Amino acid sequence: MYPGNVLNTYDWQVIDHRTTRVVRQWFSGGGVESDTLYRLAEQDMNTNVAEDIRLVESVQRGLESGGYRPGPLIVNPAGGVNSEQSIQSLNGWLSEAMGDSQGEYPPA
Repeated sequence: MYPGNVLNTYDWQVIDHRTTRVVRQWFSGGGVESDTLYRLAEQDMNTNVAEDIRLVESVQRGLESGGYRPGPLIVNPAGGVNSEQSIQSLNGWLSEAMGDSQGEYPPA
């Protein structure tokens, strides 16, 4: 939630292995358009979004280089904000859904 009761959402739409469309929606109280709403959207596009695009493109180049090898996840059975247990679970579910009987991440 931003100042002026403005909220935004993301809808990540995978197109193919190299392309994802991100649809961003902005909402305000009562659906009223305002200068605040437009200023926040423009500021966010020129700062956070611009930086994120550069970072994601850089990561993609690194992944395609063949030099990336997944490292171990930090998994704390007690959970908590520093544990990557949810990532491990999600990767296991995805592996199983794709027919990988081991369902482990990173692969052994």
